[in-house]
Amino acid sequence: MAFGALFSRLFSCTTKADSTSLSGKYKFVHCPKPVKDTGCTYCEIPQFPISHQIDHKRKLRNSTVALYKHVLLLSGFPDHQSWPRRFELSPGHVISDLTTLKRKFTDRYHPSLVSMTSLQEESMIPGFDFAHSALLGLYPDGLAVEVPTRRLQEFVIAYLAGEPVDPAEKERQEELRSSFQSLELKKDCILMCGHAKRDIRCGTIGPLVMAEFKKAFEMNRIPEESATLGYISHVGGHAFAGNVLVFKKNGDVIWYGRVEPKHVQGIVEKTVLGSEIIEELYRG
Repeated sequence: MAFGALFSRLFSCTTKADSTSLSGKYKFVHCPKPVKDTGCTYCEIPQFPISHQIDHKRKLRNSTVALYKHVLLLSGFPDHQSWPRRFELSPGHVISDLTTLKRKFTDRYHPSLVSMTSLQEESMIPGFDFAHSALLGLYPDGLAVEVPTRRLQEFVIAYLAGEPVDPAEKERQEELRSSFQSLELKKDCILMCGHAKRDIRCGTIGPLVMAEFKKAFEMNRIPEESATLGYISHVGGHAFAGNVLVFKKNGDVIWYGRVEPKHVQGIVEKTVLGSEIIEELYRG
């Protein structure tokens, strides 16, 4: 069956998606005070122009978009300072291509977000084809998927277009998914929005928060095999900078906003190393 026809049938027999929810059991707690001043812990947050102030008035809870899937480019671009303002408007880029395909092959009941990262995690997949493939992290599935660039449309149909109701169509979708090389994620990814060309707030606060995360990881001797740090492109909510997203290897994604360096040690203790969520920073 042609992929267009397969999608047509998938589209006609899917149900409304549930919002991405947390599969793990988490306890809400307040952020503990830092145990040590690393030299980055109490860095002063710069003053921003009147038009780009941090919003300290609106509630953070439920300030995220409810997503069916969140896709990370794990074979990303390390130099976040050079990222274009909008990847989706960069012709020929994986994110631009995926954005176009999403419009064609998914519906409003299955919203997804595709994000650039500064990570280079290609070693997750043995024999990864650097020249012709993208490594995509898929949440809440908790999967890393090698996707040849010529098969981006198939990836969207297989993973982003929703779950079929009809058993026969579901089986066809599973067959398409199984044709991709994938594996379960083995580490957590803690990502800060540092998209400088998109917004001055994230571009300024992101590196300050990153510096403290690196110190906190050193303090807690967190191995690279367990968790990794990086930057993520625009995820929405610049007014809530700094934005930090904790992508758990089990597929859970915990969004934090208004994060300052003084909050980082608490996030590492409670969320990275534990199963607790900082209530006053939690966006969704």
